[in-house]
Formats: sequence, structure tokens, C-alpha cells
Amino acid sequence: MCNNEDRVAAVFVFYCSPVRCHFLTYFRGHIPLTNFAYMKKLMLTLAAAVALSQAHAQITIAPEAGLNLANASISSPVGSPGTSMRPGLKAGAVVEIPVIKGFFIQPGIFYAMKGLKSEASGSVIGFPVAIKQKIALNYIEVPLNLGYRYYAGNAGSLFVTAGPYLGYALSGKSKVEGNVAGSGVDREEDIDFGSKDTEMKALDFGLNFSAGYQLPIGLYARIQYGFGLTNLYNASGTSYKNNVLSITLGYAFTLGK
Repeated sequence: MCNNEDRVAAVFVFYCSPVRCHFLTYFRGHIPLTNFAYMKKLMLTLAAAVALSQAHAQITIAPEAGLNLANASISSPVGSPGTSMRPGLKAGAVVEIPVIKGFFIQPGIFYAMKGLKSEASGSVIGFPVAIKQKIALNYIEVPLNLGYRYYAGNAGSLFVTAGPYLGYALSGKSKVEGNVAGSGVDREEDIDFGSKDTEMKALDFGLNFSAGYQLPIGLYARIQYGFGLTNLYNASGTSYKNNVLSITLGYAFTLGK
């Protein structure tokens, strides 16, 4: 547990370091009934065609949007500053592709706002310090989830998903305001992305877990938690990993209908 002076120092290090297709099959001629191997192959081919046709009929696409409550796991040589969630927008769409009964693959693409809020107060070398910081990061995010859906008849369905995501940072800003030794501080700057110590990594990789409920008409609600596995800071001894709780609504409709 850091004391107040450590928390304030951590905020300064945090700020000054890297936060800059239907099968139609027809047969002609006579097929000998004694040719068991041929008939078996034919039946398997037809069965596969039916299965693929049914799966195609069940592929759905769903626009989805809602609230991101973003935070991050941070560490630095002088400790970890206290952080809180930053609300933001999440909007995009997913495609649900059935695999076998109940199971499906669900890729998607989203615009996702992430970041955090940080606040600390105390004293440094006897001088009073009160600092607030906001980090705003805007991503294009591509999840690829495996899911299972339990159908409850006319009551709709329950579903769970899990899988990796890949994010690419479009832009970012850092804003610091407060008071240091009686002097006001109010500074906002763009975050640069790259490989330098004063920059953040643009690519983010992590895992998502979600659960939701869908009405028979296709409207659904989802709650999801995603945690980043990538340290987005380049500077030695520092770490920044995204954590996001999402609450979204979507509407699924079947392709081809």
C-alpha cells in the first residue's frame, strides 16, 4: 500500500512517462442398389449439404452498442496510483456462425472508448499536492469469440462467450489538472503511439468473457468483461493494461430473410 506521497509521485511518473450459398444436387442414370459404398458416400454428401444449408440459414448479424466502463492496471517504480472507471461508448456489430447445436463462433468489430481516471493528494517535500488525471484512448477492436447458447423455448435464450480480441488505437489524450504547492496545473496533450519510451503501443491484445439474454424477437442484452494482456507502456519498469466492463444492447437478424 502506497502512502500519499508515493501515490502523488506515481501520478507524476505515470503522467511524465509513456503517456505521450443452396445446394441443388441432381442425379441422372441408374444407381445400382448393390453399390453400398457409393450409396453411403451419396448419403453422406447429401447429409453434409443439408447441414451446411441449415447452418447458412441460421447465420445472424447483430448491430450492438452500449456503455464501456474502462479502467487499467498500472504500475511504476514508485507504486500504483489509485484509479477509477472512465465511462465511454462501445458500438459495432457481431456475426454469429453456428458450429454444432448450441455452439457458435462470433467475430465482430467495434469502436471502443477506453482509458481511466486517476486522483491523488498529499504532499511532496512538504508542499501540498492535489492532482486529477484523465486518460482517453479510442480503439478499433476485433473480437473472435466462441459461444454457447441455451434455448428456453418461447422465453428466448441465454448465451455465454469467451475469446481473444485485438485492438488498434486510433487516438488518445491525457489531461492533468489540480494544484501543486499553491500553483494551478491544467494541461492536456495528445498521446503518441509508437515504440519510444514516451509513446504507448498502438496494438492491444486481450481476452473477453460475456454473458447475455436474447428475446425471441432478436433483441438482446450483454454484459462483458475484457482484460488486456499487452503492456501498452514502452518505458522500462512501467506497465499499463486495459480493463473494461461493458454493458450493451443488440438486435440479431438472420441473413437471407
